[in-house]
Amino acid sequence: MAVDRAHLNHAHGAHEDEHIDHAGNANLAVWLGMVAVTFTSATFVATNVYLKGWSPANFDVPLTGLLHDLPYWVTLVLILCGISVFVSGSLFVRNRWRAFNAMLALMTVLYVVAMILQFRLMLWFAGQKPQLMTIYTPTAVIEFGLVVVCVALLAGAGWYASYGNKAKINAFFPVAANVWIYTAMFGIVVLLLENVITIGQFAAWCGQHI
Repeated sequence: MAVDRAHLNHAHGAHEDEHIDHAGNANLAVWLGMVAVTFTSATFVATNVYLKGWSPANFDVPLTGLLHDLPYWVTLVLILCGISVFVSGSLFVRNRWRAFNAMLALMTVLYVVAMILQFRLMLWFAGQKPQLMTIYTPTAVIEFGLVVVCVALLAGAGWYASYGNKAKINAFFPVAANVWIYTAMFGIVVLLLENVITIGQFAAWCGQHI
């Protein structure tokens, strides 16, 4: 009896594909990427801290003009971004799709605002004297890039949600949420470690402006 080898190979390939954990692989790739970003950024942050300790007069940030309020706005918006991710995750788990879609829209607005603020902060550092530009611009560029990725992921989530494709959202949202949360935490921690802001200064600023 003649055997259709092409058909058998196709069936065998489809059977193997069923056993591949695509979501798990995507999640692993995301975490490996975040680990790589963390180690790369840690090099720049360590250099920043060392050089400021070595020569504060040359490497400290002058908190005047635009920068005086900008890091605090960035921090506040990133905190709101992180909170919105947790709220949307809660709605996602409980299958409250209408509220989830509304929160997804709010998250998009917050991350777009964060992207604009991070872009302004990046430009501010890039326009400073060479010492400040060297130690602050790399991490500012990394954070801006992360927020751009977040906005792109939100666009993808919005695309699936607008068509009511729950299967795609179920596979996409948990993986993307890792990036959204990581980006919010990364931005705040870097500002704190590089001493652009302190917790006390941020609390005082919130008391005056909120």
